[in-house]
Amino acid sequence: MIGKSLAHYEITGLLGKGGMGEVYRARDTKLKRDVALKILPAELAADPARLERFQREAEAVAGVNHPNIVTLYSVEKDAGTHFLTMELVEGDELDHLLPPDGLGLPKVFEIGTAIADALAAAHGKGIVHRDLKPANVMITTDGHVKVLDFGLAKLAETGPSTPDDATLALGLTREGAVLGTVPYMSPEQLRGRDVDHRSDIFSLGVLLYELSAGRRPFLGDNSADLTSSILKEAPPPLTELKPELPRHLGRILAHCLEKEPKDRYQSVLDIRNELRGLRREVESGVSVANGPLSGVHAASQKSRKGLWIGIAATVLVLVGVAFFLGREEQAPPAETAATTPAISDKSIAVMAFVDMSPRKDQEYFSDGIAEELLNLLANIPELKVISRTSAFSFKGKDVPLKQIGEELGVAHILEGSVRKAGNEIRITAQLIEAESDTHLWSETYDRELRDVFALQDEIAADVVDQLKVTLLGDAPKSKEVDPKAYALFLDARQAGRLGSREGYERAIALCEQALAIDPGYADACVALAGAYVNQAGATRPRDEGFALARNAAQKALTLDPDHAKAHSLLGWIATYYDGDLRAAARHFQKALELEPNNLDIISNSAPLLGMLGRYGEEIAVNEYFAERDPLNSNSYMNLGSSYFAARRWSDAVAQQREALRLSPDKIGPHIMMGYSLLMMGDPKAALDEFARTPVEDYQVWGKALVFHVTGRQEDAEAQLQDYIDRWGREYPDGVASLYAAFGQIELAFEWLETWRQAKERVPIEPSEPSWDSLRDDPRWHTLLEEIGRSPEELDAIEFEVKLPGRRG
Repeated sequence: MIGKSLAHYEITGLLGKGGMGEVYRARDTKLKRDVALKILPAELAADPARLERFQREAEAVAGVNHPNIVTLYSVEKDAGTHFLTMELVEGDELDHLLPPDGLGLPKVFEIGTAIADALAAAHGKGIVHRDLKPANVMITTDGHVKVLDFGLAKLAETGPSTPDDATLALGLTREGAVLGTVPYMSPEQLRGRDVDHRSDIFSLGVLLYELSAGRRPFLGDNSADLTSSILKEAPPPLTELKPELPRHLGRILAHCLEKEPKDRYQSVLDIRNELRGLRREVESGVSVANGPLSGVHAASQKSRKGLWIGIAATVLVLVGVAFFLGREEQAPPAETAATTPAISDKSIAVMAFVDMSPRKDQEYFSDGIAEELLNLLANIPELKVISRTSAFSFKGKDVPLKQIGEELGVAHILEGSVRKAGNEIRITAQLIEAESDTHLWSETYDRELRDVFALQDEIAADVVDQLKVTLLGDAPKSKEVDPKAYALFLDARQAGRLGSREGYERAIALCEQALAIDPGYADACVALAGAYVNQAGATRPRDEGFALARNAAQKALTLDPDHAKAHSLLGWIATYYDGDLRAAARHFQKALELEPNNLDIISNSAPLLGMLGRYGEEIAVNEYFAERDPLNSNSYMNLGSSYFAARRWSDAVAQQREALRLSPDKIGPHIMMGYSLLMMGDPKAALDEFARTPVEDYQVWGKALVFHVTGRQEDAEAQLQDYIDRWGREYPDGVASLYAAFGQIELAFEWLETWRQAKERVPIEPSEPSWDSLRDDPRWHTLLEEIGRSPEELDAIEFEVKLPGRRG
């Protein structure tokens, strides 16, 4: 063909060839420019299906106009030859520019965001590239990124990949290109399954990994080994290959490389936003902006429990009496983010014990026994014990113990069963090495029900002996509790975890029955208090709920002045109902002194650190908790909250996205991601996140903020007025925060005064960026003094969380 002409194109050279056609360099004699000319071979043009596909490909690509995508000029036919003409890109293919140890971080960010932008444009038109790799990315002579070869792109219709799809990629710029696409193919593409835009996200993850590390994440000596690696193996953590890279970059790529499409990022724009945010952090040496975009300060949000205490409060989570929130400040470097630690020999997960009772109606009791053992083992500082939520998530599932150990990050598993019949109880326990599925120890214990507390201590001591760890301090004393009251307490605790009106009411009734049998049972008082807190502002008036909760917790302390959980609950009430941080610190400190290894108490106290302005410590506590409760979505919501509080927007988004991966129906993560994405410079994505929450007032608030940021002031004011009309009476501080975000200072203070005089006001969080525009006003300082949140007051409060195993 070289030297010949098609229509008014003179063919001057061969650029590449493949199963779907040949690509030539050609001269457009009419427009006096060089183009790339792609020809469908005659034998394929004779195939109507192939010809239809060629036409469809051309129409799809022609509909995309983006500076990072090669431009399609025309689709033509001459003398029976079908061809299309495209922009001729001069430059180097990315695979030719890649050094052995990878590109520098600035180039990774620059190229990665450009490719993501290109894919986003294509995906927006329903086009999937299906062959993304360095050879299909050009760096032009003037330094621009161009994604080439949408030769495999097709409209995003459902339909499996075909063998042609895996092999027929056509390079537009390199003569004699040998197209090995397998290293960049997604698992679903390799399996011949349906593919959509998330397949490109996997390929982008492979490409970015290679740019960063200088090698691909999946390796193999041949195609079979490579395919097996992609389908089955996890890639080495990026920071293991290059420790100097940000850990968050490794998390971004790991998220792209999930085996299942549903577990990856769901939009390539999310990847672009993550890369942009991380780039800002790396370049500034701290967090992304120290203040909101364009001088606009985002507004607070409220919890559906009736708490308006800032964006982070939307992730308020009730787990028994465990409450999780996060706060804010200037950020430590992104490299301090949590990573998966190596598995320690001194680590264990206690699985839910199996109910072996004759009528199988004692599940609450068998679960309760396992949880009590977990709590006893958690008192050992040198032993890593996984939290209940993650450990019990495998309940009723047939999962290999090795996999459980890997997912939870533990070396040992404690399994067991409970048979309760009348006043007799039999507990069988077995300790297993997770990696090898080797049973290290097992024992069966037969006792009367009245001896259950001593039996729990005995089992825990036997496990400790097998693990060869040391129980520091005196062994816990066996409690003297009526067996019937204890069974009612376990049943109440199970009911309270249902998270429903009926569950809370049942928990209260069972606790009252337990206290009627044993009036001195402090644990039942605390469980009762927790149920009242869960009801407050939801199914019971807020003031009434907290008053009942306070009374029950104080009764527990009257019965047992050293009841750690009672102190913790009173600390929570002082924080979020009273707004008394000094009292909160006193109660939490006492709780931590009594039970320094209690994960719930440690987690509950974390937000207080943020409120005191100690954001790095708050992050460290939430990272510690996430490490010990890795399958609990609340762990990532809380960690994301603390990153948000530190204004580490991209880290906040990453953690909230992980929370949604584990619990897709969560509401809070969408609010926090919306705010964070807005701060990262993507108002469209922010609006999408706000729209995903089913709570209408969140949507209205989010729209008001986004419209203001994007200059749609009339629309923003309309949303604000809608918010005032519908929710202003209930949440005057929410209105104030929006006015502050809009820079309308006087109206903000007017609504803050309305909040201050409200009968049922809830504490505001002064460190929220919502209030940044008010900070230089003397009225703001007066308000802080009135609510006990002045800098001088906060500095005077003494409080410390010592993480087990990290003291000194």
